[in-house]
Amino acid sequence: MKANGRKKALALVGAIAAATALAAPSVEISNVQQQYPWTNTVDITYTVQGVSKTHQTNRLDHIVNDTYFATFEAKNGNTAIQDVDGNTVFTNGLVQGNGTFTAQWHPKTDLQLTGCTMTPSVFRGEENAYLVVNLETNAQGKMEWWYEPMSTQDASNKRYNTDLYKTKYMVFRRIAAGKYTIGHPNDSLNTRHEVNVSNDYYIAIFPITFGQWARIMDDDTARITPTHPYGRGSWIEYRGGASAGAMPTTGIFATMNAKTGLTGFDLPTESMWEIAARAGDPGLYIGGSVSASLAYGWFTNNNGGKMMPVGQKLPNAYGLYDFAGNIWERTLDHFDDSKDLAVLQPEALIPITSGNYNGSCLKSG
Repeated sequence: MKANGRKKALALVGAIAAATALAAPSVEISNVQQQYPWTNTVDITYTVQGVSKTHQTNRLDHIVNDTYFATFEAKNGNTAIQDVDGNTVFTNGLVQGNGTFTAQWHPKTDLQLTGCTMTPSVFRGEENAYLVVNLETNAQGKMEWWYEPMSTQDASNKRYNTDLYKTKYMVFRRIAAGKYTIGHPNDSLNTRHEVNVSNDYYIAIFPITFGQWARIMDDDTARITPTHPYGRGSWIEYRGGASAGAMPTTGIFATMNAKTGLTGFDLPTESMWEIAARAGDPGLYIGGSVSASLAYGWFTNNNGGKMMPVGQKLPNAYGLYDFAGNIWERTLDHFDDSKDLAVLQPEALIPITSGNYNGSCLKSG
């Protein structure tokens, strides 16, 4: 892979090692109260029990400090109620321990219900599992960003695989530091080898879409197919004139760095990309075979010769979509691991990708 060329997406996928199963805490909603009749702010009072802040894994020397998060899902009959951001599951955030708490919920302003069913849950989550960037700038011309937790990978897949997160926001999945084995014995250019990742890093769960590009670069011409991958970007458009060993000076990544105040947005190295794409699997084909790979990616035999919108196929075990097929994906360095640039191994923090309630959800205070 040339430093300024494109690397064909590999067909690889796998499973994440399961963590030790622990009993879930319980949660009960005691009251749902609209703050004032003229607002759409609703207070949810709930009680949590059974939270234990630490546990010991099957490694006797390893103690984990657990993080818990509360979520609420409201329905009017069988119809899920959306909040002001279009989410159907509201995440309250960090649960500090056992006790009674109040969460603020903001359903859409035009919503007036006499009753609903609300399902709460408290989960032991992975804090900072996702980094979310709002691509629409505020009054100061800045993009706001924040971290979000993950309860299960399946729940997160459902949350983020919507047009909102393919156009208005950009979502990145955290990949943990550690030693990873990548490559394959039958691949002469990318042989089996070990990579030591010194720091956690984040990678986008979708290829950059036209809608995301349009918002970041203020390019209205890119809005025509907002959920399709932006497959026409050149090295200059992505990174300006910077060499592979330097931070981008112009282009989409330099723009994101400037607008967020962060400094690490860039293309991933080939090793970073492959670690994320494999998601722990040593095999050559995603799903284990050529035929099985069709469920995970778009190829010449299932896309009709057309570029397809992102997120239509199955994600890999890390919740990443479209890492196989559809478009060629750029990396900072070479596909040939013998030419991989050691100084470009992951160092930067951010490379670029119980008790139910039945009653009134809105009522006068």
